Amino acid sequence: MSSIGIETAQNVVVQHEIASVGHRIVAYILDGLILGAWILVWVFILMFSEPGEVGAVIMVVVCMVIPYFFYHLVCELVMDGKSIGKSVMNIKVARADGGQPRIGQYLLRWLLRPVDGFYGLGLVVVLINGKGQRLGDLAAGTTVITLKQRMKLQDTLMTEVGVEHQVRFPEVVRLSDAQASMIKEVLTNTGVGNRPALLEEMANKVRRAIGNSGDGMSSSEFLQQVLKDYVYLTGQQGQTAR
Repeated sequence: MSSIGIETAQNVVVQHEIASVGHRIVAYILDGLILGAWILVWVFILMFSEPGEVGAVIMVVVCMVIPYFFYHLVCELVMDGKSIGKSVMNIKVARADGGQPRIGQYLLRWLLRPVDGFYGLGLVVVLINGKGQRLGDLAAGTTVITLKQRMKLQDTLMTEVGVEHQVRFPEVVRLSDAQASMIKEVLTNTGVGNRPALLEEMANKVRRAIGNSGDGMSSSEFLQQVLKDYVYLTGQQGQTAR
C-alpha cells in the first residue's frame, strides 16, 4: 500500500499509509447515513408544520439544506481533515506533500465533490490513481491517510515503553520496522562471542541512519534508547499527526 511522509510535532517525517478504498467507502456511507437522518428529521418537522406558516417552512428548509451542503467542508475545517465518518474509520485528509492542508485546499476538494460523485467518477479515479486521490484531491494536492496506530509493535519488539517516556532521538522514525527488529535481535543475542563488536557495528549503522551519534552513550545504551524511542513514536504517530 502507498504511503506519504507527514511531518510531526517533533519536526520529523513519519510515514502514513494511504487510506484504503474500503475505509473511504465505509466513511462515505456513514456520513451519508448521518446526512440522511438529518434530512429525515427536518422532513418530519416540515410535514407537521402549519401550511400557512410560510416563514416557518422557509426556516425549516434552510436548516435542512444548508448543513447538508456544507457538512463535509465544515467538518474537515473544524475536525482537522475528518468528517464524522472519517473519524470513525480513523482516516483524515492530508496534503500530498506531507503538510497541513490549507483552507483553500479543503474548499477546492469540497467544490469538486459533486463532480467526483457523478456516476462514481471519484471512486474510479481513486482506483486508477493509486495514491488515494479523487479529482478533488488531485486538484487540491491532498489525499486521505489512515491514522491507525501500530499498537502491536511494542508487543512484537517486546519492549515496554510507558506514556511518560522521554524521547531522546526523534529521528528514529526514519527507521523501518525491519530495522527496529534487527536492533532488538542484536540486543537480545547474548550468546555470540563477539557481541561488543556486533553492538558497535549495529550502533554505527543506526547512527548513520538517523543522523545522531548519541554522544556519551555506550553502543548498548544507545541502541536500547533508540528502540524505546522508536516504539514510543511509531505507536503515537496517529495522535501526533492529528
